[in-house]
Parts: sequence; structure tokens; C-alpha cells
Amino acid sequence: MRVAGDRKRVILAAAALLIVGASKAFAMCGCDKPPPPRANVRPFVAYPDQTITLFDDRIVEGQKYIVRFTARDGSSDWSRGRGVVKRDFADRQLRNQLRVAVPDVSYGPSQISVYDASNTLLYTLSDDQFAVIGRPIALHDFDETITRKNYQTGVAADGTMFIAFDATDVSDATKYTGTGVGAGLRFQPDSVVIYNAQGFFGGWLDPNSPGLFRITAGSPGLSDTLSYWRHEFRTYKEEHRKRDARRTADGEWHADGTPHVDNFHFVVAIAATLDNGQPLSPGASPAFDLVISSTPEPSSDL
Repeated sequence: MRVAGDRKRVILAAAALLIVGASKAFAMCGCDKPPPPRANVRPFVAYPDQTITLFDDRIVEGQKYIVRFTARDGSSDWSRGRGVVKRDFADRQLRNQLRVAVPDVSYGPSQISVYDASNTLLYTLSDDQFAVIGRPIALHDFDETITRKNYQTGVAADGTMFIAFDATDVSDATKYTGTGVGAGLRFQPDSVVIYNAQGFFGGWLDPNSPGLFRITAGSPGLSDTLSYWRHEFRTYKEEHRKRDARRTADGEWHADGTPHVDNFHFVVAIAATLDNGQPLSPGASPAFDLVISSTPEPSSDL
């Protein structure tokens, strides 16, 4: 069975998940998350060297494959992988899979073509199903200001921009504030959602959660500013260290059979518009200075 690619905006996909109860699971706050939907590729955005998983019945366990990624500007590169059969996060069923590292190709939509060991084309995924984005920005739980000069990342086929983060070193509750200098990016609360590196929906800017976030309007050439409060993760880390049921041997499944959800590697999806009201064009985002500050904040008060 092959799953059709979702060609709709990522925000609409998030809304569908909210309907089934994901609205209570914000901020990548634990392992009790709704499962991701069936997909041909998961996650649907990734940065160079990140491992992604391809799902297709034509993949044979133990067989070697070559996977070519082709960006819209014509740049391409390839990776190798071997077919496996593993449980799928979507429904916990065993499924044929192929795991490969994303090569260093241009940002934005990327077509994925799978070849067998004899270099015969097996199948191709259209570039509206996957996009290459910028490498993650490491976050911390102490006072800090990070400035990425001339920052760029990927914009998917639907015009959504993705910024990747690595919060591995974050344990205490922290407020993060991000601004784009040199790009007039405009967005609303319902234009921003979070996904983790496994493809799980992680959260949204819930207007019914006081203190969770604040958006401050920018000016021409200066983006809107997002302030976001992330709760403490010492409890989460301690639970996985002390509870037998939460232990995981492969980094994907707990000993009790439930999925282990990565709360520390995630992307923020922003369906932004420019100062002129136009959406972002698929490909590399406009270059801007990304400024992110962090401040220890025991309780949400934004």
C-alpha cells in the first residue's frame, strides 16, 4: 500500500489533529502524543545528514537501495540505505521501510527517487511531500542571545517555512524570543505549529493558554516577534531514567510498547507572509538575521 502525499498546507494538517484531541498536548511536553498519520516519508522536512524514513511495499527487507534527492533548482545528491521491516509510529504495525540520511542539496522542495541495487528506478515521490531545511539551532536554558547572520532555511511547496531546533541541553523552564531582522515576516497564532524530528505533531500557539506565547508586530523589514514559554523537562528526563516502562533500547519504543517521542529535536513551521502580503516562495527562504534570546522563566507569564 502506498499513501498519497498531503498537498495541503501544514497548518491544515495540524488543525485536523487538534480535532482529535492534540490541542491538549502542546510544547512537545511528553510521550503521550497522538500518532502521526500514515505517510510515504517521515518526517516531511529534514536537514542535511538527518535520517528520514521512506515507507513503501516495494521496499524489500535486506535489499540495498540508492535514494536521490533533487531540488527545484536542479541540484541533486544521493544516499544509500537497506530495507528493513519495523513498527510504524502511525499504527504500531510492521511496515517495509527504508532509512537514509538527507544529502546536502538546496533548500526547499525536493523530489525523492528510489533506485534498486542495479540502479533501476523503483518509484519517485513528488517534491510537495518533502523539503530540505536549515540545520538545527541549539537552545539552552540560561540567559543567552543567538544571532545567525544571513540565516536561510527551506520553504516547502505550500509556502511554509521551517526552522529546526535542538533543545537537548534544555532542562529548566525557559522563555524564548525570536525575531527576523531584514525580512518582514508576518504571522498569526494559527500560522505557527510545531513538529518533532519523528513527524509527531508537537503543539500550536493556543490562544486559550495564557502565558504560553506572545506575538509582537514588527515594522517594514523587521519580522513579527514571537515569545514562547517552554516548561521544564527535568521531570521528563527523570521519568525516562527511573521508570522501567519508559526505558527504550532503540530510541523509538518504550519497554511497555508505547512510542518514545523525541521532545528535544523539533521544527517550528511558520506560514508567514511578506510585507507586501505575498506568501513565501518555495525554495530557500529570504536571507535575514535570526536573533533568538533565552531567559530562565520558572512560570509562564507572557
